[in-house]
Amino acid sequence: HKQSRREVLTEKAPSRQSLGFSEDDIILASFNQLYKIEPAVFGAWMQILKKVPKARLWLLNFSKAASKYLRLFAVEAGVAADRLVFHDKFPKETELLAKGHADLFLDTPLFNAHTTGGDVLWAGLPLVTLPGENFAQRVASGLVHAVELSKVMIARNLDDYILLVLALCRQETARKEIKKGLQARRETAPLFDTQTLTRHVEVTMKMMWEVYAAGLKPRHPFVFGS
Repeated sequence: HKQSRREVLTEKAPSRQSLGFSEDDIILASFNQLYKIEPAVFGAWMQILKKVPKARLWLLNFSKAASKYLRLFAVEAGVAADRLVFHDKFPKETELLAKGHADLFLDTPLFNAHTTGGDVLWAGLPLVTLPGENFAQRVASGLVHAVELSKVMIARNLDDYILLVLALCRQETARKEIKKGLQARRETAPLFDTQTLTRHVEVTMKMMWEVYAAGLKPRHPFVFGS
């Protein structure tokens, strides 16, 4: 991202209005693939929307049928259909600039944001996640940790996830400070420090070879520092 997606640091973003939002909207985004949105987390999102009248849920329009049924499910849960906003995929040159308008990214616990998670964090969009037990359910918490937001953006369970999002929706100053801090750390956060990551991978491979060459049993390598 630091090398190839620098438009978020230099280019002007499209306006909120051009994306279908007002300045007063609290934009809760989830750009994950639809198969990652399970009923439990969608239900949690509906609870949040019912308790935060200014909040709108921003999703990608992967298919017209899916968008239609998600709006129907929202109405069944007591949420107006127009509070779900769907967009087609954005052109690469404006994608992250547009997504950066969201106030919070809501991760999907069953199968986390992976590439999308890195993208939205580079766009300066704070990500709320709930880690699970397996790799696919813990990627986003690792990303959040690597941008130094693990103390404020990682939930312990689904109820905590709801309460965390509600608190951030209701505390505008805190929400904006978190976003501002993330944007300020993009150039220095470990997640986007490609050179240090490369060195760590090289050191790890060397350690693995040395263990093998010495005839020792495989072990977990740990690399610290820069």
